[in-house]
Order: sequence, then C-alpha cells, then structure tokens
Amino acid sequence: MPTPTSANPYKVAAVVMIGSFMSVLDGTIINVAVPALQNYYASADGVLPAYSSVAWTITGYALATAAIIPLTDYGLKRIGHRWMYIGSILLFTAASVACALAPSLGALIALRVIQGLCGGCIMPVGTALVASVAGARLGRMMSLMGIPMLIAPVIGPVLGGWLVEVASWHWVFLINVPFGLAAAGLGLLLLPRAAGTGAVPLDRLGVLLMSPGLALVLWGVSNAGYGTALTSPVVWAPLLLGLVMVALFVRRSLTLEHPLLDLTILRLRPYRTAILLAVAFQAAFTADLLLLPSYFQQVRGMGAMATGMFIAPTGLGALVTMPVAASMIDRLAPRRVIPWGVGTMFLSLLLLSRVGAGTSLWYLAAIMTLQGLGIGGTMMPVSTAALQAVPRREVGNATTLFNIGQQVFGAVGIAIVSVALALLLAATDLGAATVAGELSGATLEVGRQEAAGAFACAFRVPTVLMGLALFLAFRLPAVRVVPTTPGP
Repeated sequence: MPTPTSANPYKVAAVVMIGSFMSVLDGTIINVAVPALQNYYASADGVLPAYSSVAWTITGYALATAAIIPLTDYGLKRIGHRWMYIGSILLFTAASVACALAPSLGALIALRVIQGLCGGCIMPVGTALVASVAGARLGRMMSLMGIPMLIAPVIGPVLGGWLVEVASWHWVFLINVPFGLAAAGLGLLLLPRAAGTGAVPLDRLGVLLMSPGLALVLWGVSNAGYGTALTSPVVWAPLLLGLVMVALFVRRSLTLEHPLLDLTILRLRPYRTAILLAVAFQAAFTADLLLLPSYFQQVRGMGAMATGMFIAPTGLGALVTMPVAASMIDRLAPRRVIPWGVGTMFLSLLLLSRVGAGTSLWYLAAIMTLQGLGIGGTMMPVSTAALQAVPRREVGNATTLFNIGQQVFGAVGIAIVSVALALLLAATDLGAATVAGELSGATLEVGRQEAAGAFACAFRVPTVLMGLALFLAFRLPAVRVVPTTPGP
C-alpha cells in the first residue's frame, strides 16, 4: 500500500480542492435563499415564519461546524486521513439531499446541523491530508488549497440567487451532489491508503467541555454581531458559559496524558506566532468582508451584481500573488515572505479608512486589487508557516487548533465591527436612516456623506487588527523552520 509521502500530492490536492469548494460554497450560497425558504414554509393561512427562525438554517450550520472541529484530530488518528475525508464528503452529500427534501422548517434546521457536523470536518481534514503528502512542496500545495477559499465565496451568492430564480431553493442543496460524488469517487482512486492508528483513547469529558463550549462562545459572539445588545442574556450568557467550559477544557488538556487536543504544541514559538498572526488576520479579514458590500450597496447605492463586480478584483489579485508566495515560502524564511502580504493588506485597509461618499470607483477598484494581492501573499503562506513548524505526526492536531482559532476570531471580527458600525451610525443625524433606505432626494445625499464617514471610521477596526498581524509577521522565524522531532 502506498504511504502518504509516496502519493502524488497534486492528485491529492485536486481531490481536496473539490471537497473544499463544495464546503465553502455551501457556507455562502444559502444566504440568498432565506426569503424563498420563508415563502415555502409559510403556514396554511399564509403566515411566514420569522426571519430569525429561518436564519437558524445558517446559524445552526455554523455552530455545528465549530462544535465538530475539535474532534477531527481524533478522527484522523482513529480511522486515518483517507476514510475520514471520504466519509465526511459522503455524509455531507447525503445530508444535502435530505435538506432539499426537508418536510418542515424544523426538520431543515435539524438537517442543517447534521450537515454542519459533516462539513466542519472537510476543511481541517483536507488540509491535514494535503500536508501529509506535500513534503518539501507544502507552500505550493497549500496555495492550491486556497483557490476554492477565494472563488467559492464570490460565486456562492450569485449562483444561489440564480438557482432560486430559475429553479427553486432545493437546488441550493442539490448542487452539492455532483461535487460530493466527484470528490468521493476520486478520493477512492487517488487518496493514499495509509490507515489510522486504531485504538486511540477518546477524552469524553474533553469533548463535552470543548465542543459545546466552542459553540456557545460563537453563538454569543454571533448574536452580538447580529446587532443584539451586549447586555442581552443571549449574548453574555452563552459567551460566559462557553468561555468557562473552554477554560476548564484547557486546564484539563494540560494535565491529561491523552487529551482531545494537545495544547503543548503551542510551546513551539514559530507555531504559536503563526497561529496568533492567523487569528488577527482572520478577524480583520472577516470584518473587512462585512463592511465592503454594505459600503458599496448602502452608501454608494449599487446593486448586488455591481457590488460583486467591484469586489471581484480582490480574488483576482489574490490569484496573482498566491502562487508566488507559495513558491517563496517553500524556499525562504517566513519573515522574508509574509510581512509583504500583511503589509499590503494593511495599506489597503488604511486607504479604506479614508473613503467617502464620492470616492472614485476606479480608485476603489485599485484598492480592491491591492487588497487581493495582500490576501494571496498572506492567507495560505501563514498556514504553511504554521505547519512547517510542527512534526509531521502533529499536523492533524496543529490543523485542528489552527481552524478553531480562525473560526472563533472570524466571528469576533464580525461582532466587533458590527457593534462599532452601529454605534458610529447612531451618532450621526441621517446615517442610520440612509443605511436603512428611508431617505431620498437632497436629504439622501447628506445622509450618504454621514454614512460614508461612519464606514470610514469603522474600517479602522480591521486596520488596527491588521496592524497587529503585521507586528506578529515580523516576529516570525528569520530562518526556515525544520522540526527536530522525528515523525512516525
């Protein structure tokens, strides 16, 4: 049987890219289908279910995704990369079909939770799988992994809107079937057959602390991001309980012989610095992604399609620098590569913090391109730097921790900037009314000026976070890290 290192890394990456594209696409494509779901699941007398109820098809999926991530390293050790990945893909595909056939809104929400439990495994397991076969080409392989992460969020809303209009909301889920079958079929043919270690003890108490604790933290943070007051029990209660559970998990993991997650890996300074940089970057990036569409649509008055066209240069810029940065991170020290990408991203955010209601659209397109160059030079090279710093046998554990950090701090970034923008708009006379679409005529122009000022100030949040990431980028190793601990 072929070992992981003897498998063709490009074929493995191709399989993982298909599954990753499906997973990321599913996280964005359903957003545009919420009104259609409200109409479909209306009661017999025509009363629509509340938007907040239908939104649980999104929230439940996100919480389930977070809850399952801590278990992925255990699954990798127990059954191996190949069957963990193929199994996740097949179960996710089956859950997608079940979602399309859901007889009620409650059933759909429950099935979305099941789908999230399957989908949460796909990205970390896929990353660990690619890293296990990459060898010295880790940066190049990770850059291939980044392609679906860039393309799927752009395509998702457009494809979802088209499917809802020309067919029905059911196809938002059924579109996963061809991708899932292709990824599973190719996985059976191309993925390495190395098995897991079999008898691995499961820290059951650790699971009961970490998985629900992580979901509760994200639930509280997400509620704040949706505009709920910080003093509301639906914000502070799950957040406080979740943090206590996670803290108990950390304490337990540091004293247990076989913990669910080995946190001692954080003692490796290169890995610790890379993961801190990654979470700061992720918080800034997600905050930026929240502000950009709102600015174009609510301040500049653009439609969804035009907004997508102006944000598209971000993906194009990333596709230019990603392969270059990937090649460099395989040959050079992280400190000689990553600061250029983070610095470019920081500059783009600094420029966005000075936007107005009449800022040239060509100028904004140039900023979007600059931002894309920074994303391509940062996102996957940081992941590569983190995995380069750990022994091969710890890749699964390192990937799991990395994904947990990104998941949590992505939500934190959204929550912080949402609260900041709401406060800034509330401090204006007409800005909030402008964003809500309540003004017209000359009053609208004044309101847009005020709203633009609020957005410019809000862009300072991701700018500061990216500044922290830039500081950490200069703390990365000045020489290429080669783990001294032998692999299995």
